[in-house]
Amino acid sequence: MFAAVAIFVLLVVLLAPSWVVLYLRRMTFGKALEAAWRVWIAQVITSIALTVLADRHGFLNPAGYTLGICLSVGFAGALFLRLKIE
Repeated sequence: MFAAVAIFVLLVVLLAPSWVVLYLRRMTFGKALEAAWRVWIAQVITSIALTVLADRHGFLNPAGYTLGICLSVGFAGALFLRLKIE
């Protein structure tokens, strides 16, 4: 159960910046999904790949670098989504 909660929290941290960008643009639900589903898939794949890469390099504090990766990829995805919408 703890793993499911942790994955949910990391997904929220990862996708929340994109949701904020879409909310501030006052997009409807259908337009938001159309604009963002590719970006969200790319964010999830990129964060998984970077987490595995950091683990292979032997970084210490897996919770810290996983949270850092999710935050940075989330903000990068939100920036890309904002530039794509404009």
